[in-house]
Order: sequence, then structure tokens, then C-alpha cells
Amino acid sequence: MKFVTVGTAVALLMASASLASAGSWVFNLENKSESQVTSFRTQEDGNWSQNWLPENVAPGETFDMDFGSDEGECTVRTRIDFTDGTYIDADINYCDITVITVRNKDVVWK
Repeated sequence: MKFVTVGTAVALLMASASLASAGSWVFNLENKSESQVTSFRTQEDGNWSQNWLPENVAPGETFDMDFGSDEGECTVRTRIDFTDGTYIDADINYCDITVITVRNKDVVWK
């Protein structure tokens, strides 16, 4: 019978959590605009995806996003719609990002 120390168990849990998210694009969507974000769609083969958001993201709010995969090209055409009828359409590089910030007229990521 093998015994695992508490320190080893914690290290194993942290490593498995890290591996679980390693194969997925995970980031925060931060709304710094004056309107609610109503949809967040990505484009593949010329078609827009379904809305990745289950609910609107109000100004000042942050929403945790997880694409569930990191397969494919890093740069993906993305459309973000707002309640005021405007939208942002941009090529976003999803590899190694932690935050996408939408503002009134543009989007930035880091």
C-alpha cells in the first residue's frame, strides 16, 4: 500500500487542474463599454458560431469564458454585439491570452 503525503496530494491536484485547462482557450471577457454585450461569436469556414454567452454582460462586468478546446488557428474572426445595435468585428489571437476587453469602438486583448 502506498501513502501520499498532504503536500504530494496538493501538488497532484494542482498539476491535474493545470492539465485540465491546458488544452482549452480560457479567458475573461471584460466589458468596459457603455452598453451591454449581447453576443460573442466566432467564425469558422465563413459561418458564425452560436452565441458563446448564456447572458448579457453589463458594463463594468467580467465574464469567464472557456472555448473547451485550443485546436485550430490562434487567430479567429470574432464578432461582439451590443444592446445599442453596434458591434465589433475583429481578428483576435486567442493563444496565450487571459483577458479580452471590449470598449465602445474596439477590442483589445492580453
